[in-house]
Amino acid sequence: MSARWRTLRTRLNLPDGFRVHDWRHSKVTNDLDSGENPVEVSANVRHHSPGYTMAKYGHSRKDGARKLAAAGAGRIGPSSLV
Repeated sequence: MSARWRTLRTRLNLPDGFRVHDWRHSKVTNDLDSGENPVEVSANVRHHSPGYTMAKYGHSRKDGARKLAAAGAGRIGPSSLV
């Protein structure tokens, strides 16, 4: 398995230290960042619960949540709240 992974890693021009687990982490992070359902993402990677998935990978979504909140506030505007 290791020799095949080295061959594939070379063919894909991945760094020498790149591991299969790194690929998995990137996939989960990208799925969550693109708005996929955390329940489905969790099931896809066979985590025991969506809560575990969000605890491990949800940290990268904080900036996205802040941008979304700011965009919503910008559309509403403070004057409409009075």
